[in-house]
Amino acid sequence: MSSSSKPKSKQSSAPSGLTRQYLLFYNAANFFLWSTLTFRTLRLLLNQFVADGRNPLALDVDVPAVFADTYSPLLQITQSLALLEILHSLVGIVRAPVVTTVMQVASRLFVVWAVLYPFHGGIVGQDKVGELGYIGCLVAWGITECIRYGFFVMQVNGGVETVPKWWQWLRYNTFYVLYPVGISSECILSYKALSSAKEFHPLYWWFIVAVLAIYVPGSYVLYTHMIRQRRKTAGKKEGKKE
Repeated sequence: MSSSSKPKSKQSSAPSGLTRQYLLFYNAANFFLWSTLTFRTLRLLLNQFVADGRNPLALDVDVPAVFADTYSPLLQITQSLALLEILHSLVGIVRAPVVTTVMQVASRLFVVWAVLYPFHGGIVGQDKVGELGYIGCLVAWGITECIRYGFFVMQVNGGVETVPKWWQWLRYNTFYVLYPVGISSECILSYKALSSAKEFHPLYWWFIVAVLAIYVPGSYVLYTHMIRQRRKTAGKKEGKKE
């Protein structure tokens, strides 16, 4: 999943000057884009279930219609902006570790550009499981990023103490469910692209296989990293109460 855009300051959780203005703009722009993508996805699904009479329990979803209205250019642009988070970590304007930031950003960009961009024709409209993988990514990524970037907008603007308690709870607890949904959906899409990748070039097939092999240990590293972050935050809150 994507990395944190938290200001690097020991004295205050809110930065100052140009850095603060930049981070405020960056996080607000990402919050707007992810909110747009998430609400568009939910609106399309709701219209299909209500207006078209499709059965959500049977997972009867017109994924090609959802893909056409969400992938290009909205998802491409929105997810690609996360590349800046690697730069933020490298230059030190956020506290996110470089390694975990690269892992989080790279996994998403791999799915968007190395899997969906060249091979969506063999997944969307062709493979039901692969289609559900795309919906899973949209929902898990979208909800996660709306919560995360909204959190950082408030944190950068006025400090973490200005973030509502319920939003802080969402920030540090929803990943328990959303991360497994997101990572499994990413793996499904990658796996379903293998046949098309093999037809394209054997080396591309091996490239995707290698990435899938990295997903298992990589997802464990990222998941446990987020759990540690959650415990660290909970520990700080308990310390303040005492």
